[in-house]
Amino acid sequence: MYKKNKVWQSTFSFVLLTVISFVSFLTYGEATTQQCVSCHQEQVKDWQKSHHFHSMGYADEATVLGNFNNQTLSYLGYTANFYKENDKLMISIPDDKGIGKPYQVLYFFGYEPLQQYMFDMGKGKVQLFPFAWDSRAKEDGGQRWFVLHPDADSNNLFHFSQMGQNWNYMCADCHSTDFKKNFDLKTKSYDSTFSAINVSCNACHGDPKKHLIWANNIDVNNVSGTDASKGFSEFIGKSSPLFQRQSDGSMKSVASLQQSKQVAMCGTCHSRRSFYKDRTSPTEFLSQFQPSLLTPELYYVDGQVWDENYVWGSFTQSKMFERGVTCTNCHNPHTGKLKLKANQTCTQCHGAESFDTPKHHGHKIGSTGSQCVDCHMPTTTYMQVDERRDHGFRVPRPDLTRETGVRNACNDCHKDKTAEWAETAVKKWHPNSKYIGSDHFAQSFYAADNNFQDATTKLKAIAQDSKLPDIVRASAITRLDKVSNKEHLLFDLKSKLDDEPLKNLALITASQDVTIYQKWQLLHSLLDDNHLPIRINAARSLAILLTEPYFNNMSKRDIDRLINALDDYKQAQKYQADRGFSHTNLGSLALDLGDLKAAEKHFLTAIEIEPIYSPAYTNLAELYRQQGDEVKVQSILEGAIDKNDKVAELYFALSMSLIRTNKKNLAKSALKKATEYASTNAQYHYTYALLLQDLGQLAQAITSFEIAFNITPNDSSITYSLSKALAAQKQYARALYYANHLARLIPNNHEVDRYIKQLTLMKGLNH
Repeated sequence: MYKKNKVWQSTFSFVLLTVISFVSFLTYGEATTQQCVSCHQEQVKDWQKSHHFHSMGYADEATVLGNFNNQTLSYLGYTANFYKENDKLMISIPDDKGIGKPYQVLYFFGYEPLQQYMFDMGKGKVQLFPFAWDSRAKEDGGQRWFVLHPDADSNNLFHFSQMGQNWNYMCADCHSTDFKKNFDLKTKSYDSTFSAINVSCNACHGDPKKHLIWANNIDVNNVSGTDASKGFSEFIGKSSPLFQRQSDGSMKSVASLQQSKQVAMCGTCHSRRSFYKDRTSPTEFLSQFQPSLLTPELYYVDGQVWDENYVWGSFTQSKMFERGVTCTNCHNPHTGKLKLKANQTCTQCHGAESFDTPKHHGHKIGSTGSQCVDCHMPTTTYMQVDERRDHGFRVPRPDLTRETGVRNACNDCHKDKTAEWAETAVKKWHPNSKYIGSDHFAQSFYAADNNFQDATTKLKAIAQDSKLPDIVRASAITRLDKVSNKEHLLFDLKSKLDDEPLKNLALITASQDVTIYQKWQLLHSLLDDNHLPIRINAARSLAILLTEPYFNNMSKRDIDRLINALDDYKQAQKYQADRGFSHTNLGSLALDLGDLKAAEKHFLTAIEIEPIYSPAYTNLAELYRQQGDEVKVQSILEGAIDKNDKVAELYFALSMSLIRTNKKNLAKSALKKATEYASTNAQYHYTYALLLQDLGQLAQAITSFEIAFNITPNDSSITYSLSKALAAQKQYARALYYANHLARLIPNNHEVDRYIKQLTLMKGLNH
């Protein structure tokens, strides 16, 4: 299945260690491995206690924690079985008809608080079982099997047969060392390899060859005079050993900060990010990966974690990151555990006399709330049992909860109290707090996400504020993608922004709907960027320039630059050829370039590779629409719905085609389904209301307009349509209410003012 080291593989025992470790290093042979062990026995001993060591391993009775003594578990209405067969650990998974299919457990992930298991589905495709073992103590609710995604049926991305649970694509890059995916599109098979099954030395330290040369040539009596990098290409130690509080309250390093790639190195795995090729150097983060920004899908508007972000996105918002704190200021780099107990971790820099006291935290010593992490690193539970702490290290802001609805650490514990109560309590403890009531980027992001009229001004201020973290400023720029008439704003921002990768990526997103000529001026310099994600996203954004009439107005040099960067984009998509989105991306590119035959081929390949990937169907339907073939449009969308009948976007696309072919009653049914499966999508409800209105069903239309309004009360189009519909039913008082709301959304608008006067008159006449 996997080819580990194609040169050799060795198994050895570490002296004085209780666990046998299997580690293989590509190319360097057994002598190299023994040299590492002979010098670093303590580090290896620590590593074997870590989550990195247990990140992945071969499954047998010694390594697997789960109970396989003829256990059963309910799964999608049927029964799964866990048992042993001739020294093999087996799990029988029921199919859609309840018929069990046995799979051997080949590999495991992790050891606490849960352990997951994997099987080979054929052709080198390794999938995760839908079950996990809760390894917590029984008194804590553990020592049991449970279903990780209990509602994921066979059409769900996180069903055990789908790509959301595929090891080769989703997991291996971070759970194993020197992973190479090696997917073959022709055979639809994997020939994946790794140098070590778990996260071993190479994963963080990189190629050890030069280090070994250095180690074999140093004068052990004069180590201080040797190369500080010790033969490695980058320094990944602490930037500073310690930080001290200054008289103004700020924290400062006790020594000059040393440039370190540690946070970048850790971030290659401990981040929510996209990737476009097999990883190379462990310290090259932004040149290989595209990290997610502070989007509503992943974060609260104040930057607190919502969905999984794996630390980097939170930590890079923090004052600690800004000051030069790195992961190993708090964590032992080899065990991964805290170096000191409880609050001592924090008070090594933040003096205990000032912070580890009820005068600061307001709680009795030893109680919940007296630990620094209770307030500054609240937990979120993922995978049902895995509590993870937010690494933003922020001050609790119940006032922001009141303003924007974000969580706060106070009410996380005091769930029976209001945010106002928590705000009052904090003000009582800290009457001179510089935080409570102060401006925060959360207010700007909340305004943008809710379409407030002053959102653009607020976002511009955040984007230009050099005191804020890069990830916050970039997230503000990204939110400008919804703003209209922003060309001058984007040019102004570009002229004032430093050449920083996150903000450049955000600029590409924000400029999607400006004219192609303006987009060229904004983005063309990024075609030569050293960071792959920036280069290929800029190229994709500018690709249409390779068509007429734009092509004739470009210099040969610029054409070559765009073609080269676009080739990188294509290669990145081909690397992800095991996913439907990659072929859909290539199809959309071909469509933009006018190659309809290639576009159709890519979309059909996407459907073949990943049949549940709905954007492939909607994009193929759009291609057929452009060709004027609504019969094909409806056929492809109806076929997609047969495969997955709970995807709102499929019903919406189908309804649009039905409207175009004047089948409005059928369109009504499809649109209704879209609103049911995406009940918080205001656009779907708004479109449904317009159709109902067109069909003369005004009362039902008003109901749908109201639903859309309640979802996005600051959308002027929805507000106006609702008011007009009410006026058509002679409900002038209610129509006036929404018209006045519209005036607040669009102040100083003569047409709105005139409309309000008309409604006021009609209301008076019908009183």
